Amino acid sequence: MHFNLLQRYTMVPERQDLFPLKVSNLNYMKYLLLILIICLFCVYCEKSPHTKEVGMVQICSSTIADTVMQNESTGIQIIASAPNGCWSNLFVEIKSETVSDYSVKAYGTFSCREGGCACPDVLVGMDTIINFQPTQKGEYVFSVYNSKDSITIDTMIVK
Repeated sequence: MHFNLLQRYTMVPERQDLFPLKVSNLNYMKYLLLILIICLFCVYCEKSPHTKEVGMVQICSSTIADTVMQNESTGIQIIASAPNGCWSNLFVEIKSETVSDYSVKAYGTFSCREGGCACPDVLVGMDTIINFQPTQKGEYVFSVYNSKDSITIDTMIVK
C-alpha cells in the first residue's frame, strides 16, 4: 500500500490502490459479463416448453428372404416413414422374443414446441438393411409392426 507524504497522518491510501483494476482488466470483465449473459440466455431458451419424445413410426415395406442356409448372413430390408417434418432420427429395432421369433419395429424422435406446432408437410423416410445370421435350422417368424394397429407376419426357413 502506497501513501502520499501529505496524507501520511490521515492514512488514506492513494486512488490507485482503491481501484486496482486497470482499463484493460475492465474490458476483460465486460467481455466476461457478456459471455455470462449469453450463457444464461441459452440455458433459459433450452428450458422453454418443448416436446421431444421417441415414438413408433410406420414400416412401409420389409423384405425378408424366404430360405437361407444356417450361419449364412442375409439382409433384411426395412423402409420406414414418418408423416411430417417434426419427426427425425428414424431407426429400426429387431428384437428377439424367443430363439426363432423376432419383432421388427421402427421408431423416430418427435420434436415440437408446446402450445401448437407447425410441422413441415414432408415425408421423413429411412431405408436400411440389417444383417441377420440364423444360427439354428428351422422356421424363423418375424412380426413386422407396420403401425401400432397392423402387424405383418413373415417367415424364413433355415436349412
